Amino acid sequence: MKFLPFILIMILSVTMPTVAQTTNNLHQCIVEVLVTAQTFDSHVPWKKNRPETHAGYGVVIADGRLVTTEDLVRNAVLVEIRRPGDANKIKATVVVADPRVNAALLAAPTPGYTPAEWAAPVKTGAKIQLAQFDDAGQRQNGEGRITGIEVASLPNAPHSILTFQALTDLKLDRVGAPAFHEGKLVGLVMQYDESSQTSRVLPAAVLKRFVDDVSNPPYRGIAVAGFTWVPLIEPAKRQYLGLPDDDRGVMALRTIPGSNISKVLQSGDVILTWDGCPVDSQGYYDDPEFGRLILIHQIAGRRHPGDDITLTVWRNRKQEEIKFKLDAYDDSRSLVPLNIEGLQAEYLLEGGLLIRELSADYLLAAGAQWMIRSNPRLVNIYLTRSQTPAKTGDRVVILSAILPDPINVGYKMIRDEVITAVNGKPISNMKDVFAIRDSDGLLTKLSTQTLGMDLVLDKDTLPEANRRISELYRIQKLQHRNPLPPVGPVRRN
Repeated sequence: MKFLPFILIMILSVTMPTVAQTTNNLHQCIVEVLVTAQTFDSHVPWKKNRPETHAGYGVVIADGRLVTTEDLVRNAVLVEIRRPGDANKIKATVVVADPRVNAALLAAPTPGYTPAEWAAPVKTGAKIQLAQFDDAGQRQNGEGRITGIEVASLPNAPHSILTFQALTDLKLDRVGAPAFHEGKLVGLVMQYDESSQTSRVLPAAVLKRFVDDVSNPPYRGIAVAGFTWVPLIEPAKRQYLGLPDDDRGVMALRTIPGSNISKVLQSGDVILTWDGCPVDSQGYYDDPEFGRLILIHQIAGRRHPGDDITLTVWRNRKQEEIKFKLDAYDDSRSLVPLNIEGLQAEYLLEGGLLIRELSADYLLAAGAQWMIRSNPRLVNIYLTRSQTPAKTGDRVVILSAILPDPINVGYKMIRDEVITAVNGKPISNMKDVFAIRDSDGLLTKLSTQTLGMDLVLDKDTLPEANRRISELYRIQKLQHRNPLPPVGPVRRN
């Protein structure tokens, strides 16, 4: 009997794989993703930037299907995969890429790979295993621990999504590196901070939801509620509104024109419950899988566009129930579209005056100090009301730059001015600009918001000036009229 403990230890050592053994098996689902990408210049919309190359990782989740991060394949003109350390490359296709969740599904032949399984939702403190490869294709294993679960901003997009924070002992040098929990895929690394040895991980719950949505076309994308709100924590304000003393409720500020919720929700309403879940005074609720989370996850992470939602609101000192359907995210309805992917913007170059609509990528192209380097009026519009136009179809039309020419002498220092009218007619967007130009033949007068004078071009010499500018600056097209598409939720190749 004294040998029994030793025998049990030996049996356990044979039947239970170690972390290293588990990681050894998991590398069969990992591929390198090689991307060649190209964007249009944010400030010179007729010009393309030089192609760039990126490398990261993807994970095979089914035969011929792989997941990776959207920011890796953004603006891709060519995507290839290969086994780590193998010179042979296989062309891959981007099926759907969604910058709102930073997830992309790729299609490519995957013979010999073992698809990964999805991990169940984990709690803070869960142990994870990570894997990556060096330039020679040698696997590097690491261990980590989930230290936080929250809704946080994405690294390369102005959106927020459910995110894991993980402390790791492996220096991760590429996005898309997989994290495993008990042998199953728990997420993809989106960002690594070497100074703190922490990673931001896109959870399997987000990835699986995305893949399931893509697999049941049409892809619905991420739901939005269509309103803005503020916390309601001041006791005096709560007392003034006559709210129950239970620390519930956030106040609705305004709704987006044209959204479904704009028909039923009023400014000043206090939202007490959302879809049956109590909402506290800071906008958090108790998620059944991940604990206390901000309301954003209840909207975008647990529901789909078109789902019916019931709210309990406090209005005129009493509770009411309201119902509406969630909207699909559509960047084209914004006052200032995000244009995360850097697609070509509409523009018109008339007499050297470059007219276009304001978009977020135009401002962010100024770099880390974009708020200081950009026109403060444009920055204020973007920060305060980019998602809430006064009416559907409103955009901010700007005179972004002037190409010097004799026809515009005296104007060359003017830039980033908001245009309110052309040829004396008010405008709301580039469609209005093009319609007026089509009707009048030329644009000879621009009115701006702040200059206090009109910019006038000589109509007799304008056609010759346009020809001269086209030749001098080597611009093949003085206009681009394809409307800026809804770039937020989806891109299909």
